[in-house]
Amino acid sequence: MGYLQRLTRDLDRWIDSDLVDADNRTAILADAARPRRGASALGALTILGAVLLGLSALTFVGANWEMIPRLLRFGLMLSLLWICLLAAGQAFQRDAKTLGHALALLGVVLFGAAIMLTAQTFNMTSFRNTAVLIWAVAGGLTAWQVRSRPVLILATGLGALWAGLEAGNVHVPGTVWAYLPVAAACAFLAIRMRSFVSVHLVSLALALWIAHALHVWQDLHAVGALAVQAAAILVFAALALTGSVLRDRKIPGAGIVAGWMTLITLFAALLIQIPLDGHLAAHDTSNVTGYGALALPALAVIALLCALRVTAGQLKVSEAGALFATALAIAALPVALGGEPDAAPLVLRMLVGGLIYSACVALILIGSRQSATTLRTIGIIGFVAQTLYVYAETFEGLLDTSLFFFLGGLLLFGASFVLWQAQKRRRLADPDPADANPGETS
Repeated sequence: MGYLQRLTRDLDRWIDSDLVDADNRTAILADAARPRRGASALGALTILGAVLLGLSALTFVGANWEMIPRLLRFGLMLSLLWICLLAAGQAFQRDAKTLGHALALLGVVLFGAAIMLTAQTFNMTSFRNTAVLIWAVAGGLTAWQVRSRPVLILATGLGALWAGLEAGNVHVPGTVWAYLPVAAACAFLAIRMRSFVSVHLVSLALALWIAHALHVWQDLHAVGALAVQAAAILVFAALALTGSVLRDRKIPGAGIVAGWMTLITLFAALLIQIPLDGHLAAHDTSNVTGYGALALPALAVIALLCALRVTAGQLKVSEAGALFATALAIAALPVALGGEPDAAPLVLRMLVGGLIYSACVALILIGSRQSATTLRTIGIIGFVAQTLYVYAETFEGLLDTSLFFFLGGLLLFGASFVLWQAQKRRRLADPDPADANPGETS
């Protein structure tokens, strides 16, 4: 059902319940049907045209590069750069915002090209990727100055690119800690400018950065695969709860961070079953002290954030307790199985699978109670993924397949019954005005 159809039905119900004046019905529907300003085909084509013009200029200069004197090359690139930026300023002053965004984006692209071509012209070399970082910083400053979301998206992507290049650079030892202030600056600008595409990019880049940091941590502390998986679950769970707390405080874009981190946490929880099944050499002797130095602070953060959400009324005490108990059980796995050479006992693997199912159902229930579609969707995806994993590990043959589907159907019916009971209790606690007059509903 479309938004206008749903709004029409809701308005009729609200009018019947004397919540909305019937005289305002037509005006409300007319305002809802009015086209909203946003990303348009004109804006997209203008920006893409600017990018293509920039690429065409760079291609022409590159094709005739050897024929152009060095100083002329340098001057040509600077001239093109300043022409674009000055023209962008004039476009914004004349309220031609689409053209201004396009020219500002082209100017930032030309700035990066000027850095690279200048380094080539004057034979400058570097073992680091500082030029990409300078390009990203310049893009961020330009985006902030002209309030351009397209430029901020480019700057955010360049910051993530720089972190990725540094992570794969043999001259960079360990974790690229310098990316954290870059990510924080990009997130700050994205929140202030409400660039949700940039928030998505920062969330994904931060997730990849954490994965690389955990890989470096594994090598430094000599921990096994199971410890790394458990640490990943705890870290991403803490970030998911952080995003949820910020969303509760109405911080723009915090829900996006919470959604991505929740999805990654669930994915990491699914992957932890692989070392438990003995498919990886996960239970070799691990550094329990090194693992505890990361796991214990993460558990403390999870406990604090759960308490904050309970205080804010966004989580029930039982829900917060279940979340922390699950995190505690996951954290204890590497310690309990640190010396086991083979796969974990079947009972323990079934217990972990049950915890994952319980977490998925909890996400569905919490998402339904809070009307959070993303949370419900993540819970359903995790439930299906866990079911497919159990099937792949356990059942073979047509008879086993039919048994699997039978048991899976019973499990889904049980989950739907639990969800129905929860919704029924919520309706009893907070009855819908429309339920009081069932004869008036259509």
